Formats: sequence, structure tokens, C-alpha cells
Amino acid sequence: MKAELQNVTKRYGQTAVLENISKTLTGTTLLTGPSGRGKTTLARLLLGLEKPDGGTVKTDGRLSALFQEDRLCGQLSAVENVALVLGKRPDKAQVSQELSALGLGKEELQKPARLLSGGQKRRVSLARAMLAPADGVVLDEPFKGLDEAARKKAVLWTKQRAAGRWLLLITHDPRDLADFEGSLWQLSGKNE
Repeated sequence: MKAELQNVTKRYGQTAVLENISKTLTGTTLLTGPSGRGKTTLARLLLGLEKPDGGTVKTDGRLSALFQEDRLCGQLSAVENVALVLGKRPDKAQVSQELSALGLGKEELQKPARLLSGGQKRRVSLARAMLAPADGVVLDEPFKGLDEAARKKAVLWTKQRAAGRWLLLITHDPRDLADFEGSLWQLSGKNE
């Protein structure tokens, strides 16, 4: 499975955020670069949430994503939020096990998401993105707001569940670059 960008350009008004970007994404790709250089825009293009002004974006199969903001349904529990992406008959016991592996306790599994801490919400969002039946996954700053112990669990858990599909991990954190094996892609804001 892969995603492919060919001569992709994206402008907002007169400002070119991405210009003539060509890249094939397979396996794990670590995308980094200064703020405002088009990392999140690139993710939105891959996900079909925006259209390029030039060039083409092609992706194989289904995609899932973790955005910079958690985008959970506040009235649903952690388990219910993850179950939403799993089809008609989700195995809620399995979802509970996965969330427990990410460090959520029994009490947090049943709380409405709006009552969870920021780090707990982040892990629920990560579980939802990684457990969705998808051929490609886009993670935008997936470990932000996690303490070191929770971050280590989440990194290991994510690496284990990424097998067999392409993963784009957008990050500013040098620890992510050290913790994940994959190709490094640095956006500088100039023609890549």
C-alpha cells in the first residue's frame, strides 16, 4: 500500500504553501519541519480534505487520521469513540484491552470523553486512528501532551499496530524521529 504525490502545489491566496512536491509514501514516513511549512496541509491533501491547486494525490485503499485536535464525541465513552470506526459489530472488550494497553484505567474507559484529561483524550484519538480498518494512517503530532511514561507506551503500541500499511507521522518532537524507523522527510517551505 502507498500514497503518491506528483508535482503537488497548494496555495492559499497568493502564498504557495507547497510547491511541486513529489513523494511516494510506503512504510513509515516521518514528516518534520518548521511551523507553517505545509505539514498539516499535506496531511489534509492526502486525506482528501483539500484539493491541490496543481499536481495529483493518489492513495491506495482506506485512510484514517489523528488530527492535531482530538475530535472526539464528547458524550461518548472512550470505548464508544473507538468503536465508532470499527464497523457494525465492534468488539468492545477488545477495544477496552487496546485502550488499557495505552494506559487508560477501567474508570476512564467508561467516562464521557469530555471528562477525560488531555492526555487521555489523545490516547483515545490515537487508538481510534490506529484501530480503524485502514491501509494508510496519518498521525499529526500523535504524542503531544503525553507524559513520558504514557508517551513510551503509546509509541510502542503505535509501532506494533502500524505493520502492513503506510504511516505518515507528522512531528516536531526529536524523540519521535529517534523512536520510529522510517524515511525522514523534512519540509523546508521551498521546492522539495
